[in-house]
Amino acid sequence: MKQRRKSLEKILLLQDQLHKLSAWKLAALDQQRAALEETQKATIEAIDRDAIANGILVASATHRLRGIDKQIAVVKAQHVKQAQVALEQGVRTKLAERLVEKVDAKHRKQQERSDLGDLIERSLGKNSASSA
Repeated sequence: MKQRRKSLEKILLLQDQLHKLSAWKLAALDQQRAALEETQKATIEAIDRDAIANGILVASATHRLRGIDKQIAVVKAQHVKQAQVALEQGVRTKLAERLVEKVDAKHRKQQERSDLGDLIERSLGKNSASSA
């Protein structure tokens, strides 16, 4: 019983770490997307400011915007996928927690039965010693 609990504790610890890692990756993707969107906004503002002055600059800026749009789309897709992974890791962590709780409950029940048996034996032992 103790060995099983130790094994489940290790699994729980690992699952918890994996869940935290997937949540961290999700946050990193959010930051990456925010940075790309900020870059896109700055590029659009630069185009608006310099549109009349430099036609060449506008062409390269629009090319850059297309690239940023593609990067944002990729990051959004990764975000969706990572959100699913984080959710799955959370479910696995919860499952491991429940397994540990079940083992603990089973151990407590066995301990209570054992304690009750000992109490009954002592009680019966005292009764037979006092009647003799």
